[in-house]
Amino acid sequence: MPAAIGLIEVEGVAGIIIAADAAVKAAEVELLGWDSIGGFTTILFSGSISDVSAALSSGTEAARQVVEHVVAAPVTQPSEACIRFATNTVQRDAPVRSSALGLVETRGYAAHVYVDDEMAKTAAVDVVGVLTVHNRVVCSLVQGDVGAVREAIFRAQTRLETYPHLMSTSILPQPRPEVLQAFVRPSQGAGSV
Repeated sequence: MPAAIGLIEVEGVAGIIIAADAAVKAAEVELLGWDSIGGFTTILFSGSISDVSAALSSGTEAARQVVEHVVAAPVTQPSEACIRFATNTVQRDAPVRSSALGLVETRGYAAHVYVDDEMAKTAAVDVVGVLTVHNRVVCSLVQGDVGAVREAIFRAQTRLETYPHLMSTSILPQPRPEVLQAFVRPSQGAGSV
């Protein structure tokens, strides 16, 4: 049983992907997975009390660069039941493509079909997932080399500049493998979470 688990919650999903990457890069923690309800998404990770504290600090700071609503909390000496709260677990055996990850998050689904098509036609990127997390929050994930992902995200920003429901865009130049294994689920198809 780990000494502690950390939880970070944000509105949407892009901010939690950014938080997860920052948390696992900052300390020796194990990303357990994530869950969402009502448009809010939470990641869970485990480790020593000091590592969980460091991961919470880095993950929270990174998430605040993307979204306003960020809640973070440690749970020391957690019961086994707390660890099972993550219903979307890290698929540790899933193959990982080592490349940059781009995120485009809006309220509403229709914009993603159009923008995903535009990004794929503009730059050498693959749409590797579309996550829906209730309250009309939709996040598209694209992968490619850093330059191509930047070009694709710029195209999405340009196309959505007058769209009133754009929540955020982000780029992770070198996402950690466990972050990709937690959030990239191409075999499930778009809109399945």
